Amino acid sequence: MKKIRILSFILALMLVVAGFAGCAKKETSAEQDQAKEESKEVKKAILVASFGTSYADTRKVTIDAVEEKIQKAFPEYEVRRAFTSDIIIKKLKDRDNIEVDTVAKAMDKLKAEGFKEVIVQPLHIMPGAEYSDIKEELRKYNDGTFEKFVLGRPILTHQEDYQVAVDALKSQLPELKEGQAVVVMGHGTEHPANACYADLQYVIDDNNLSVYVGTVEGYPALDDVIKRLKKDNIKEVTLMPYMVVAGDHANNDMAGDEEDSWKTILKSEGFTVNTYLHGLGENEKYQEIYVNHVKDSIEGKGEEIPAPVKCVEKGNWQEGKKGMLVVSFGTSYADTRKVTIDAVEEKIQKAFPEYEVRRAFTSDIIIKKLKDRDNILVDTPEKALNKMKEEGFEEVIVQPLHVIAGAEYNDLLEVVKKYENTFKKIAVGTPILNTPDDYKVAVEALKSQLPELKEGQAVVVMGHGTHHPANASYACLQSVLDDEGLNVFVGTVEGYPALEDVIEKLKAKNIKEVTLMPYMLVAGDHANNDMAGDEEDSWKTILKSKGFTVNTYLHGLGENEKYQDIYIEHARKAIEGEEK
Repeated sequence: MKKIRILSFILALMLVVAGFAGCAKKETSAEQDQAKEESKEVKKAILVASFGTSYADTRKVTIDAVEEKIQKAFPEYEVRRAFTSDIIIKKLKDRDNIEVDTVAKAMDKLKAEGFKEVIVQPLHIMPGAEYSDIKEELRKYNDGTFEKFVLGRPILTHQEDYQVAVDALKSQLPELKEGQAVVVMGHGTEHPANACYADLQYVIDDNNLSVYVGTVEGYPALDDVIKRLKKDNIKEVTLMPYMVVAGDHANNDMAGDEEDSWKTILKSEGFTVNTYLHGLGENEKYQEIYVNHVKDSIEGKGEEIPAPVKCVEKGNWQEGKKGMLVVSFGTSYADTRKVTIDAVEEKIQKAFPEYEVRRAFTSDIIIKKLKDRDNILVDTPEKALNKMKEEGFEEVIVQPLHVIAGAEYNDLLEVVKKYENTFKKIAVGTPILNTPDDYKVAVEALKSQLPELKEGQAVVVMGHGTHHPANASYACLQSVLDDEGLNVFVGTVEGYPALEDVIEKLKAKNIKEVTLMPYMLVAGDHANNDMAGDEEDSWKTILKSKGFTVNTYLHGLGENEKYQDIYIEHARKAIEGEEK
C-alpha cells in the first residue's frame, strides 16, 4: 500500500513537471513567434518627386545626385522616383525608352508592394501649385494603408528655411567687387507662394549680399530687377538659375541668344553679363537641405497630408437661389465690427443684390464670447454651409475677408471641399494678397489712408504673421511698397519681418517719427494692445524706448473703401469662375 502511494506521488509529480515543461514550451514558442513577427522588416520607402528634366547630363548631376545622397543618408529606406511633368515623362519614354512614374503610379506600386512607411520628398523650391497638386494627389492614399505617411517640405517653406537657403547659395557665389552682382532666376507663378521670391530677397538683403532675385513668370520680373540694379549702380551681373535643374528656362530664357532672353536684355541695357548654368541640385548644400527635410519628416516634423474628403450629400436646390457666405476670423469689438465686417458685408450685398449675404466666423472663441456675452449667434463656415444646404441654395460663393492665403484660408478651403457636390455651384474668392498683381492693388488701396510724410517720417504697418508658408506675403508686400518709393515698413506680431527687423530698416533710413497702423481687417486686440498699448512689450512702447516719436492709427483695413472694393472684385471673379 505504501509502495502504491509512493508510485502515485511520483507519477503525479512527473505529470506536473511535464505540464510545466509544456507551458514553458508554449511560452517559448509564443515568444519566438513574437520575435519573428517583430523581426519582420517593415518596408520603407522615400519617394522623391520632382518636375523632372529631359536633359540627361543635367539630370545626372541634379536629380540623380540628390536621390543618391538621400539613399546614402537613409539606407534602411528604398528610394523611388516620380516626375510631375507628363510631357517630360512621355518624352523620356518615346525618345530614350526611360520610364518614370507619376506620383499616383508610384504610390500605387508602393501600396501594392506592401510598403508600410512612405516619406514623399518633393524637390520643389517652394510650396506652389505643383506642391499643392502633389499634396492633393496623396490625399487618397492617406486612408490608413500606410503606418507612416508623411510629406516633406520644399526648400522655402517655413521662415527659418530662408536663412538656410541663403547660406547654401553663398557657397556658389563668385567673389563680387563693387559694381558687380548676381541675378538669380526663379520660375515664378500666379500661386500665392510666388511671395517666396520676395521673402528670399528680403533675407538676402539682411545678409548684405549683392544678389537680386527675379522670376520668369511672376514677381519680381526682370524689369523690377533692372530698376534695382541701376539704382544700386551695378555694371556687371552673373546670371544663375534658382531652380533645381538648369533646363529650358536656364538655357534659353536666361542664357539664350534670343532677343527676349535675360542675357540679351541685360546686355541691351548696358550690363556686362556672365552666365552660370548649374541648377541648385548640383550644390551639395542644397542637397543637404533635402536630406534634412527628409530627416524632419522621419522624425515627425513633416507636412501634413490631408485626409480623403467625405463629401456632404446633395441638397434639394431651389432654382435661382444664390448665397454669398462672407467668412472672417471675427471680432468681439462691436464698434470695430460695425465699421469693418458689417461695412464689407453691406457693400458686397449692394454690389450683388441677387445673392443673399450670410456671415461666418472661423474663431470658436469669438463665436462663444459673442453668444455668452451678447446673445449674438454667428455660425462657423461648416454650420453656415449646412444651413444653406437645408434651405435649398443652388449656388454659393464663399468670400473670405482674410489678408493672406494662410492657415485659416486653407482650413476654409478644406471645409468647402466637403460641399463640392452639395450645391450646383460653389466657389471660393481669394484673400487680399494672393496673386502677384494683388500686391500692387493692395498698395494703391493703402496709399489712400497714408498721412502726408515728410523727411524723417514713416508708417509702420503691423501684420499678424504666421508659421504658415504664406507668411512670405508680408515680405512681398514690403517689396512692392519699396518699388513705389513709399516710406512704409511692414512688420508682424508672430512672423517675419519682426519689429526688430523693422527697427533696423527705420534706423538705416534715418527715420525719427513713425505712425503705427494695423494691416489687419479689424483693429482688435493686436492693434489696441500689441501695437498701440501702454505695456512695456507693445510696439508703441518699444519704439518710444528706441527714441522714435510714435503716432497711432487705430483703423482696420475693413474701414478703407478701397479694401472693401478689393473683396468685391475677388467675389466677382469667383462668380465668373476666375477664382477657385
